[in-house]
Parts: sequence; C-alpha cells; structure tokens
Amino acid sequence: MMKRLTKHGNSRAIVVDKALLEAAGISESALFQISINPSGGLVIQSVEDNKTGIFLENFEKLNKKHKKLMQNLADL
Repeated sequence: MMKRLTKHGNSRAIVVDKALLEAAGISESALFQISINPSGGLVIQSVEDNKTGIFLENFEKLNKKHKKLMQNLADL
C-alpha cells in the first residue's frame, strides 16, 4: 500500500486506515517503534504494549505467594 505524508501542524504524518490496522491485528492505541534503515528510509513496526504482560507476571507472583488463600477464595 502506498501512502503520502500529510501535514500535521509543523510535522508530517502517515494516516493508517482502520481496515489496515484490523487486518494486521493492531489496536488503535498500539505503540510503534520507528527507526532509520541503514540503507535508507524508515522502518515502522508495531510493538506489544507491555502492560498486559506485567499484569500477568505480577498476578502469577501473587498467586504463588498466596496460593492457599486464592484456593480458598476460589472454593467459595
């Protein structure tokens, strides 16, 4: 897909169509890593927002530390 830069204040922007985001499985609030390709041009890549990963990691630690309590709560 070809896109042109559009003026956005004093900067330039690339507008990504909603359908393209959905097809790639990327949420509208996704983070992107932008880097310069050594042979020229920009590389734009979506990156996973790590909040979910941090939450799950902390939840697992909590479950291990308070395993018996969590089991008792689950049994109620």
